[in-house]
Amino acid sequence: MLKILPSLLFLLPLFANAAEKSVPEEKSTQQYAVTDKASTAEEQPTDPKRDTELFFRQCYTQVPPRVDDPNTLPVEQQPINIDAQKLYAIPSKLVYEKDVNLTQGDKNLSADKLTYYLEQEKVIAEGNVNFNNGQVTLFADVIERQLTSNKTSLYQADYQFHGRGGRGDASKVYDNGEDLYELNNSSYSACPPGDNTWSIDSTTLYIDNKAGTASAYNAILKIKNVPIFYLPYITYPIADKRKTGLLFPSFEFADTNGLTISQPLYLNISENMDATITPTYMQERGTLVAGQYRYLFDAGSGKMQAEYLADDKIYNEARYLFHWDHGLSFADNWQFNLNYNRVSDNDYFTDISTKYGSRSDNQLLQTASLKYTENNWNSELEVRSFQILGDGDTPHEVLPKLAFSAYQPLKFHSLQLDWYSEISKFNHSDDDIYTGTRLHLEPKLSLPLYYNSLFINTELKYMLSFYQQDLSNETQYDWYDNLSETATRNLPSFKINSGVNFERTLSILDNQYRQTLVPQIQYLYVPYQDQSAIGIYDSTEMEVDYYGLFRDNRFSGYDRISDANQITFGVSSSFINPQGEKKVRLALGQNYYLTPSQTYIPDNDNDNDENTASRSSLIGELDVNFDNDYFFHTGLAFDSDQGEFTRSNFTLEKRWINNTFAQLNYRYYANPEDEDWDIKINQLGTKVNWAMNSQWTSYLSYYYDLDYNHAYESLVGLKYQSCCWAVNLSYGSYMDSYSGEEDSIKDDYESEESLTLNFELTGLGGVGVSSAGESSFDYGRPFYLQ
Repeated sequence: MLKILPSLLFLLPLFANAAEKSVPEEKSTQQYAVTDKASTAEEQPTDPKRDTELFFRQCYTQVPPRVDDPNTLPVEQQPINIDAQKLYAIPSKLVYEKDVNLTQGDKNLSADKLTYYLEQEKVIAEGNVNFNNGQVTLFADVIERQLTSNKTSLYQADYQFHGRGGRGDASKVYDNGEDLYELNNSSYSACPPGDNTWSIDSTTLYIDNKAGTASAYNAILKIKNVPIFYLPYITYPIADKRKTGLLFPSFEFADTNGLTISQPLYLNISENMDATITPTYMQERGTLVAGQYRYLFDAGSGKMQAEYLADDKIYNEARYLFHWDHGLSFADNWQFNLNYNRVSDNDYFTDISTKYGSRSDNQLLQTASLKYTENNWNSELEVRSFQILGDGDTPHEVLPKLAFSAYQPLKFHSLQLDWYSEISKFNHSDDDIYTGTRLHLEPKLSLPLYYNSLFINTELKYMLSFYQQDLSNETQYDWYDNLSETATRNLPSFKINSGVNFERTLSILDNQYRQTLVPQIQYLYVPYQDQSAIGIYDSTEMEVDYYGLFRDNRFSGYDRISDANQITFGVSSSFINPQGEKKVRLALGQNYYLTPSQTYIPDNDNDNDENTASRSSLIGELDVNFDNDYFFHTGLAFDSDQGEFTRSNFTLEKRWINNTFAQLNYRYYANPEDEDWDIKINQLGTKVNWAMNSQWTSYLSYYYDLDYNHAYESLVGLKYQSCCWAVNLSYGSYMDSYSGEEDSIKDDYESEESLTLNFELTGLGGVGVSSAGESSFDYGRPFYLQ
């Protein structure tokens, strides 16, 4: 409210010119030049999670929209118009009466009476005073201004911001003329007019308009005019400016941790830096202290998070988390990125709620890279490590990797030369694990040719790798005996990929579509070379989808390059509407091995089985978008030799307006029979977010294992949200862990249950507010249609 009070300065020249009039007139209209500047109100930012315009239309139908001043002239050059039924002069003052209306640009002031006192140089507007500048509407019984000192007082004032919530009243508003304001017996609420669900009342409110802050004394939070909470002093921002102070607390109750209370303290360090310190009391564990530091510069930004629990009463150890995410661009061509994550133990995310990890995480990335980029080449220096959560094998650390890549178009048709090279040093935290250095060089010639709908892409490359390995302490696996201190591998590769883009138009159920049909065939040849002398540093076998059938190598990294003498057949088809939207996409493909591959990762029997096969699994994918309401995706891998599915997944989703959706998904992955545990993924899940009306929303998340007959996670909740306040009640049950033999999994697992009640006052902040349906299994829309 008070940010618009300086705009009343436009009254000053009006009264100076009005003093020249000495004869009363009926219905007088005059224009005056303005010499003082008028300030305009700034709109406070609304909740970034909402669509501001939609929220305004739904909740504030009685509130006019915000309208910025269309005038391009400076305020002091904008003319003033005054309409009144009467204008007369009496000794020492000028008086406008009856339907007084003053306009200047987008500003409007109306009152029953306007009086200018010549000797005191004071002006008073009284009787149904109404001020509107397109950003705020102000009502008052009396406005009094001292012209010599620019001091202003308003009595019995009400205000309503435009385009958003924010209204209130005060018995008196005092402006000292220096953008400092004092309100007596004031109130504030973000509820729509007529809704008095909550308000904050204070005996005295001070506002620093330049700093954009407010300080209230004897503040009382009222719900339905009933006092709920008292604060002797509170300070908060009144604009989109940050302010040091307490944020709203959050509350949670769970089986293991008991009652959890978090009280964040926000620190506004500078315009480009801030921090939040959050002590969290957990009834059964103790007090955890978390600190977040954020910074923003012209060249980059970053965020740090540290959490520390000195003595966990359940775990009997200190617990901690550290996260650092940093990005920097400088000198046009340079980029630096850092992503470091670490926790004290494997169970941190299971035991302690945090935004920087979930109970489903099994590894944490720790990496930093420096990259230089030119038009046709780039170079990168990277270090990379992982923290493994659980019993999995710890991978090698990359300390460091220096990579260089470039491309150069040649003069013959579209022939292009590509170059990739890297040198990487691998360390390991376990002294019984080998370490080494790898040099890899990979030049490639490619010739893409296009003839109308026909395309032929040919690639020829040479891969040279050299390893220097430290094998002094290797003792973990028998296959280590095959490793050698030095190893060299040189492999050529030839690939040709060809296909045809067919198109036709057709009509289906009176709808016009453009159908594409793209059959393609690829031949790939890479000779076999024994690579058993090379350790496994960063290679693993990759999952295969339709596009993966056309890869050059079925392994990631360069420690294993699979030999290949294979033909790949694939066909894809899409149905595209006149708006360019893909409504249906279908793809089917398979690899045929002319020579069985002999390259494998040690101790991976699955690779050996597949290498003896004459063909890969048949890969199929289907995506359907029906009328932008129904979405379906499925991906299948069918072992045609064994006559069974090895992998499958599907997602079916129905969407309505107001972010209402229902999703059913399923995933299946069959492990090989000779694994130590014949555990396979066979899970069915669902997510539902149902807006019953504009105020009530229910949500559900449920994931169930069909083989072991238990739920991994279940979450159900109900949320009520009005224009003024919201409440959210949810119940969740999560699988923490299981132990013992495979046959006992059904019975030998632990779960955690929690009941959460969240409350939010719209426009003021939330108490423990979280998004509906928040769970360990993120909502995803795995649809390839565009």
